[in-house]
Amino acid sequence: MERTKVVIPQFSIELPAGIELISTEKREQLEADRQVIWDLNKAVEMTGYTKVDLKKILTEFKKRLDIDNGGCVYYPYHGGKYTMESLGFTQFIRNNFAEITRFLKK
Repeated sequence: MERTKVVIPQFSIELPAGIELISTEKREQLEADRQVIWDLNKAVEMTGYTKVDLKKILTEFKKRLDIDNGGCVYYPYHGGKYTMESLGFTQFIRNNFAEITRFLKK
């Protein structure tokens, strides 16, 4: 019986001073934590959706996003402004990306 030798290469990568590798989730959390509460314009900037598409998302997914239902978005009453808890909204967009994309393509 022939044996196979398995070689597991070990190497290290030296990063320049001041550079660190972090997970995508941690990076997004750090970005979101810089500004905990977003208005609609900041949400547009951070998500990459247009204002029109973001308003469609906020309308379509209101039951899940509304703070009155345990979500992360304050819906305006009588001409107020949308406000979002940044980390919760970022997680909602990430976790529901496929559903949101299908909805917007209708």
